Amino acid sequence: MKKIEGEWSTLVKMTSQEAKDVCGSGNGPGCCAFLVFSDGFECIRMMSPLSATILKRLDEGTIEAKGKGGWEGCAWEGEL
Repeated sequence: MKKIEGEWSTLVKMTSQEAKDVCGSGNGPGCCAFLVFSDGFECIRMMSPLSATILKRLDEGTIEAKGKGGWEGCAWEGEL
């Protein structure tokens, strides 16, 4: 995983194996809702306003993935 820090946000780029092992890619509800695929797998947990939209959808139950990150191996482990 590689954190790319901006002035107001942080993007995390990762390999497909990291997306599977850490974020639960392919696990439906067990997958982190902040995992996206753009130019490879990315975590947008700390990318506003994208993360705010996902948090709202999690609260409303309108998104299949239910994970919020912060678990073991997550780029945000112990920070959420």
